[in-house]
Amino acid sequence: MFKKIAISAPVLALAFVSSAALAAPQTHNIQVFADIPSSDFYVQPVNHDTVAMPQQLLWNNTTSKLESISRDFKAKSSVATGVAPAIKATLLDPAVMSSGADDIQLNVRFNNVALTLGSEVEVVAADAAIAELITPMSISPVEPSGGYKEGNYTGNVRVMFDAP
Repeated sequence: MFKKIAISAPVLALAFVSSAALAAPQTHNIQVFADIPSSDFYVQPVNHDTVAMPQQLLWNNTTSKLESISRDFKAKSSVATGVAPAIKATLLDPAVMSSGADDIQLNVRFNNVALTLGSEVEVVAADAAIAELITPMSISPVEPSGGYKEGNYTGNVRVMFDAP
């Protein structure tokens, strides 16, 4: 019996070495990015997760309504001469969340100014834009005429800021 175990041990060790040699390599994809604003003009979220992670509009069981979100952004617009153009913003796509055939429209406001699709509106006046300011962007759901329907809703809010 000892002889059988003594012979089996090297065979077992060889089996471990062989299986380790046959292990598949592992690869990982790590996404990295950087957003480096100019010192003359920027509109950046205070918390980078605002643009890096999905933002959840929470369901309120008490009111049976979808709640709004508000996230702070820092903004500045100046040039070397000290003259600051106003900061303008526009929606690049319709602000909507969808679940199958059901949609929920979204109202988007920056610095308490409603943003519209395709039309630039002034969101920070020139005199206020010279020094960095912190201001909210809010996204509010518009309750559909038939009420909210259950589903898993997703969407994107694409906003472009400019200092023309």
